[in-house]
Amino acid sequence: MVSMTSLHSLTAEIHGGMLTLAFACILAVAVSQIVVAYKNRFPASLVDLAVKVRGYAEATGYVAAVGGLIGLFLSTWTGMYAWPQEDLLLSEEVRNKITLTVFSMALWSMVVFIRFRFGRGLWTCPAMAFVYTLVAFAAMGVTGATGSIGAHLTKGESLMDPLWDTLRVEITESYVLEPRVATAIALAAAVGLMLSLAYGKRKGLFDVKLGPETCQRFFRWDEPTIHTDRRKD
Repeated sequence: MVSMTSLHSLTAEIHGGMLTLAFACILAVAVSQIVVAYKNRFPASLVDLAVKVRGYAEATGYVAAVGGLIGLFLSTWTGMYAWPQEDLLLSEEVRNKITLTVFSMALWSMVVFIRFRFGRGLWTCPAMAFVYTLVAFAAMGVTGATGSIGAHLTKGESLMDPLWDTLRVEITESYVLEPRVATAIALAAAVGLMLSLAYGKRKGLFDVKLGPETCQRFFRWDEPTIHTDRRKD
């Protein structure tokens, strides 16, 4: 019979690999978009490569983000049963891992939602592409910290320890906020979200479709597509 600990290790490897792939692809598309946008400053061969890379990487990143998010939920579920329930909240490291896992889920959900809502067209708008890439950076950073805590729990060390030492971040210290502080932050976030939704609804932003006609009045940007021939812009 397969133990829950083994299943947790398996799901952790799955979501870790897929989310890393998603982040790498999003970063590759962002760099490729910059190369194509300033193609006159780069060799034609590099521009041609960027055009091809961004098309395949964009689709791959979306699929990997969705798969990684599903794997993250599965890893959370198996992790709940990998250790005795009564011991889960006794360790500060375990509490940190739970907190950062939830935060990671929220950030990757934002990544998937943005891509689902706007499609590849989000890359036609540099501002939206910047937000999308920034959220992916934050999501990957939190995911890395969560994985490091998991490595400390199972092996006593992590391959990313030199990075945390350089950044002077102690991932084993308690991240749990005081109840009043946590409540205040949650309420402020909820109010901010509701105000943002109300503003967007009032301005009709939910009906906006990002495309060349939306953002290229001021910026020259292209939507990634999968093809083999160099695009004639």
